[in-house]
Amino acid sequence: MPILIDGRPLQTPSASRGIGRYVGHIQRAFAGDGRCRFLFFRGDDVPSGHDGPVLTPSPRRLITLSDSFFLPPLFRRHAISAYHSTAFALPRRTAKVRCLLTVFDLTLLKFPEKSSWRHRQVSRRIIESAGRADVIMPISKKTAADLREFTAIEPSRLRVVYPMLDDRLVAANAEKPAAALPGEYLLYVGGADPTKNIETLLRAAGRLGLPLLVAGPISAQRIRELLRPLPAAERRLVSFLGCVPDSHLAYLYRGAMAFVFPGLNEGFGYPPLESLQCGTPAVVSRAGALPEILENAALYVNDPLDPGEWSARIRSLLESPDLKRELLARAAGLLPRYSPAAFRKNLECAYFPGGPIANEA
Repeated sequence: MPILIDGRPLQTPSASRGIGRYVGHIQRAFAGDGRCRFLFFRGDDVPSGHDGPVLTPSPRRLITLSDSFFLPPLFRRHAISAYHSTAFALPRRTAKVRCLLTVFDLTLLKFPEKSSWRHRQVSRRIIESAGRADVIMPISKKTAADLREFTAIEPSRLRVVYPMLDDRLVAANAEKPAAALPGEYLLYVGGADPTKNIETLLRAAGRLGLPLLVAGPISAQRIRELLRPLPAAERRLVSFLGCVPDSHLAYLYRGAMAFVFPGLNEGFGYPPLESLQCGTPAVVSRAGALPEILENAALYVNDPLDPGEWSARIRSLLESPDLKRELLARAAGLLPRYSPAAFRKNLECAYFPGGPIANEA
């Protein structure tokens, strides 16, 4: 009896964020595995590469509510033995179906003042779904600890599954974007939610007088909000590139003087690892799971809200070639931990109980 994996984030705006990366990597890891099926919305945007995908007629809004009506009949029709929710929520329980839930972070619970009503409802759904899950798969030990802090979940139901790094996103596969780029620049990759703390990064780049490239799914309205408080000279230092393909992203990583990542709480942190993979050191906040994931292969900012500390840390990296080389040498020993093979092994242990235990929460 197969396990059903929710691939629908690849059909939503989440496709361009870390959730989409994670689901795409599951798709790659288990492509052609007859024990696994993938769930998608009906439509002409169903990702290719799946034999007999399971399609749901559920609407793309109010997914949590509608899933409880649409998914249980699908489970029975396709003889599903387990369901892996890759994006926040589980439907109501169905007899003889194991429920697995990935939890990326609890940022919205830790910073409620920076979240909207809609986002607070997402937090509520995560907690409710965790209560129904047979196996909860946080993507870091820090997220597992946060779950234990905010809920009464038994530790025995937690199983840390670190995401993988895509071994195709490397400097050798880099392709220059068509847009004109400055000769020297700092790089940030990610979203622009308030907890991503880009405002502080913009002020730090302004103090340094260095161009800052920002790649990620950021709306025009949010860009205006970010730029409005800055003096005209500092606004000219910032370029918003939007979402870029991985080949262009590899080029941007490789060409940056330093990668900068100022988030207030990260459940994992793909971008700084990807930057290290492409040969560029990272300056990151000492927040969330970043010290766990990057260990001693990054330069840390202790107060992520202090632009002065950001500018000082970035300057210290740029002025020390020896420090750059040391960080990259440490990264060479760290990156294999996030290999596709390790990722698949850890998921297999959760999907198909009875195998060896790969790690503990």
